[in-house]
Amino acid sequence: MSEVEATLREIREELREIRLLYKELIERLIPVEEPLSDEKEAIESSDETVGEEELLKALDYSGLNCLK
Repeated sequence: MSEVEATLREIREELREIRLLYKELIERLIPVEEPLSDEKEAIESSDETVGEEELLKALDYSGLNCLK
């Protein structure tokens, strides 16, 4: 094995260690919280999308006739 290969392996191992340490640090700093029941419902439900015309009606811009 060449010196370059050995150095690259060492670097790779050190990067793995750094990544694991960083992951542990993040897990300690930012605790994982379970969502509240209404948040869970919002996450699991499918979202409805509206068209541009319906959006403009909701915003009271339908009188502008900008869609026609």
